[in-house]
Amino acid sequence: MKIAIIGCGVMGSAFAKHFAKKHTVLLSDRDKHKTQALAKEIGGVAAEDIGSAVQQADLVLLAIKPKDFASLAETIAPFFTEGKLLLSILTGATLSMLAHHFPKAIRVRSMPNLALLYGQGVIGLVDHDVPAQVKEQVNGLLEGTGLVVWMPEEKLEALTALSGSGVGFVLLMIEAMIDGGVHLGFPVQESRELVLQTFVGAIAMMKGSGKHPAELKLQVSSPGGTTIAGLKAMEEEGVRSGIVHGLSACYEKAQNMMKSH
Repeated sequence: MKIAIIGCGVMGSAFAKHFAKKHTVLLSDRDKHKTQALAKEIGGVAAEDIGSAVQQADLVLLAIKPKDFASLAETIAPFFTEGKLLLSILTGATLSMLAHHFPKAIRVRSMPNLALLYGQGVIGLVDHDVPAQVKEQVNGLLEGTGLVVWMPEEKLEALTALSGSGVGFVLLMIEAMIDGGVHLGFPVQESRELVLQTFVGAIAMMKGSGKHPAELKLQVSSPGGTTIAGLKAMEEEGVRSGIVHGLSACYEKAQNMMKSH
């Protein structure tokens, strides 16, 4: 299959690296040096002409900045023949917007996160009006990227917050714990290894037991012990509410971006 990647930023490049394992990848970006370097790295093709790339492709992945959507859509829409598959990962670009600009395409709206590059991503896909055979095709293309979930479009902005931006929240928590470990006397590399394994272990406990995190948290919180003392301090600092407010802020921003198109 030939796949055109329109926009070779962080996320577009991640998809390009995944698709290049089994497919021919055509790369297009304003930064020609970026496309040439990525093409060399993954064995893809740096397209000289964006229209030609779209025309040749069986699937077009739209991974540009949301602010560039309208102008780029006008440029590439004429190259979409009936039934060509369009996969959009643009925040705020709804199916109705995609339908307006690409009436001939089979349109799939998606929200991924960057962990897909390591096979541990979360990729939300809108299931509205997507034929069963297309779902099967997309599932096959995304095999090995992580958790792939089809959902109603009204849930996608929430997924943007929870998993798309949520990766950044988890990384902030990991960073804070590494810093805390250094403060407690561990060298930074040792602290990093200990914290990462602590996160891996906590996730394994949840997956293995099937229990709610609150229940597991209490299992490691002895009466009058160290864990409950730390949890009390974190509650006093508003850590829990800060995370919830952060997710809410992401969600509101995603909704506003959708309205601004």
